[in-house]
Amino acid sequence: MAPKRFLFAMLLAAAAPPATASFFQDYLVDPGDGMLDASRYLSEVPMGFLPVPTIISEPAVGYGLGIGALFFHESEEQRNQRTDAGVLLPENISVAGLGATENGTWVAALGHMGFWREDSLRYRGLVAYGSVFLEFYSLPGVGELPSPVELKMDGPFVFQDLKWRIPGSSVFIGARQLYGSIETRLASSDETALLTPQASEYAVDAFNNSTTTSGIGALVEFDSRDNPFNPQTGYYYFVNYTVFDGSIGSDVDYQSFEITGLNYWPLGDRFNFGLRLEVDGVNSDEEARLPPYVPPYIKLRGVPASRYQGNRVAVAEIQLDYRIDERWKVGVFTGTGRAADSFSALSDAEAINSYGAGFRYLIARRYGFAMGLDVARSKVDTAVYIQAGSNW
Repeated sequence: MAPKRFLFAMLLAAAAPPATASFFQDYLVDPGDGMLDASRYLSEVPMGFLPVPTIISEPAVGYGLGIGALFFHESEEQRNQRTDAGVLLPENISVAGLGATENGTWVAALGHMGFWREDSLRYRGLVAYGSVFLEFYSLPGVGELPSPVELKMDGPFVFQDLKWRIPGSSVFIGARQLYGSIETRLASSDETALLTPQASEYAVDAFNNSTTTSGIGALVEFDSRDNPFNPQTGYYYFVNYTVFDGSIGSDVDYQSFEITGLNYWPLGDRFNFGLRLEVDGVNSDEEARLPPYVPPYIKLRGVPASRYQGNRVAVAEIQLDYRIDERWKVGVFTGTGRAADSFSALSDAEAINSYGAGFRYLIARRYGFAMGLDVARSKVDTAVYIQAGSNW
């Protein structure tokens, strides 16, 4: 077996029942090109799932290991549907995952995506519980700290949204719900010495207790991508505004917003160019003691989570992919982001840059689903990511 096929055979081995050569040939080899492919296995084998092993190298939490399982659910009509003309959007996708890192962080999660009524109704939901050790370089209302402090955050988190397609269009409107009950405390008593007097005052209110954040929001989405799992052409624009308020169970009152634009353009037969633009923000009363994990941060491959936070965050990222053949492609990417307390201050904020390269393999042609690996670098660290699905 060729090295490339052997690599993905190992990834699927954990999910496959005791397999004979016949089983492998029937369910894990595409008869069209003779390459490793999990499409029939996922659609026809009861409880068949795609394992997603992860070597965690997120700079914010250190090295670790994780494992996820993706289940693709089809209706009887879809199961009998051929996909020669294009990819199939399954009726439902479920995911389960568990991961842990060297600094004591661990997270377990269950998620679900639904594409119902011929994709006129879309649902996403996630339930997670974990214990996360994370360094923060600034605190809401306090600003930059002279040295980062490590916080331990424990508790559940729930996210879900439901979107309805405006008939005959690529526009969806919907609602979103977010809930968390997170206990935040200093990772060790030694961290207290790193706090300024103002930060120590903040710590009395925000640390060593559980804070509930509960929000409900409205969203508008435009999605003309040819495939949400591995887009090659089309556009995805998303606007969301969420209100967190005591009337719906939140201990702190604030509002968050997100504006995202993803653009994909084919450049000839082999190249594909992608552009990501994103703006995130929070609004609150000056007296509100927001939990340290609430303000958005710069989200770029290679940049540690929570390293650069602000009430306003803007990010731009580009990616250029080269398709070697129908299965394999390689790509390079670079991005930049800024974080500040206001839009007017963004132009003067430090530009945080990252760059990297990676590859993808089309592991399930039926769904257009690809897996691969990225290596990314910023001025503070280098990270490796095992990717499943779209880059963004």
